[in-house]
Formats: sequence, C-alpha cells, structure tokens
Amino acid sequence: MKRAYLIELTIFRDYGRQLLALGFLVAVLVGCGMQTVLAAPSIITCMFFMMGAMGAAAYDEQNDWGRFRLTLPLSRRDVVLGRYGAIVTLGLGGMAVGLLAALAIGAAASAVELPGELSQALALDADMLSAMAFATTFCLLIGAVVASVVTPIYFRLGQTKATQLLPTIIVMIFVLPVVFLGNSGLLDGALPGLEQISAFLAYIETPEGLAVGCAGMVAAAVAILAASAAISLKLYETREL
Repeated sequence: MKRAYLIELTIFRDYGRQLLALGFLVAVLVGCGMQTVLAAPSIITCMFFMMGAMGAAAYDEQNDWGRFRLTLPLSRRDVVLGRYGAIVTLGLGGMAVGLLAALAIGAAASAVELPGELSQALALDADMLSAMAFATTFCLLIGAVVASVVTPIYFRLGQTKATQLLPTIIVMIFVLPVVFLGNSGLLDGALPGLEQISAFLAYIETPEGLAVGCAGMVAAAVAILAASAAISLKLYETREL
C-alpha cells in the first residue's frame, strides 16, 4: 500500500502544488469578497476532496497509466487504498490551506485598518473560530461523501464512462430525495424531529458540543470512506483492463 500511495502522490505532485496555490488564492478572494473568513476553509476543503477523486481518475486514462500500473509490483488492493490515501491527503491539504488563508486574512485585518468596517468583519474571535471549525468539519464530511460516491464508479467504469453517468447518479442521490421530500407534503407544518434538531443545535454551540459534533463528523467521514474503499476494491477486482 505504501508504494502505491507514494506513486499516487508523485503523480499528484505538480497538480497538487498548483491546486494548493489556487486554493489559497480562492480562499483569500472568497474571504475578502464575502467579508467573512467563515466560508473560505469550508469551500476549499470540500473542493479538494472532489478534485482529488476526479483528478486521480483522469490520470488513470492518460497514456494507459491504469493498465501500466498493474504491471508494477502492486496489487489491486494496494492501488485502491493508495488512491484513497491520496484523496484524503489532498483534501486535508486543502483544509490546511483554507485555514491558513483564513488566519492570514484575520491577522492582516487586525494589523491594518481596512476601509469601511472590513477590518471588523474579517477579524477573528472565539465565536468566529468555533463556527469556522464546525463549518469546515461539516464540509469535510460532505467532500468525503461525494468522493466516496464517485470513486467506486471511477474504479468500475473508468473516467470516460463514469463522467457520462455521474450527473445522473448525483441527481438521483442528492437532488431527487430533496425534491421528493419538498413535494410530498411530509415537511408541511412542523418538521419531524424539529425539537431534537433545535436541542442539538443548541448543544453544539457549547464548547463540549462543538468538540463532540466535530469529532462525530470526522468519524462519520472516516467510516464512509472506509466503506467506499471496500466497495471500490470489490469493483476493481472484477474489472477487466
């Protein structure tokens, strides 16, 4: 697995560097444009998980790399686990870049007086840091879910065929349930479990609740990625290249 993981990182090297630099720039622009640093790490974290899965799949079909890779002393299990390791590494790298950009913007806003109320809007305080931690962890979970859905499809069908089917699959998994619930009347009047949801939201506003909520989302992301890796391994073992 380690050899496959290092090969994936080698392939990702130039692409990853460019993406990290672009992510830092996007985080700065988003933070300044929205006049808040809250969303910047969240957006970059989610984006990097998705870009990692899609970018890795694109490399598989360049110069028949996917076929050539199997001539190396690597098992298909090594390939799958190395791929997931690279996706997680790039996703966490995006999170680090987003947080670094947010902290840099906050520090600059505190050190230099900006026009209007921009310095106050971009300043970091305890409430902002807590909200940023929760939002970033939540988007880490979202990015992990998306990567977990698309990666098995890429392993089974390849990047070209998977790209043709992914829009339909994404709509069926993420959009249709929302449309169905919205039009079914189930959400009319009182939302089921509203009291429990309100109690949970009040709980995560406390320091203990924030820690529990963030830890729970990270654990859920790990579990989902692990399940996805198991599915990818089963699909990739039966695929003829």
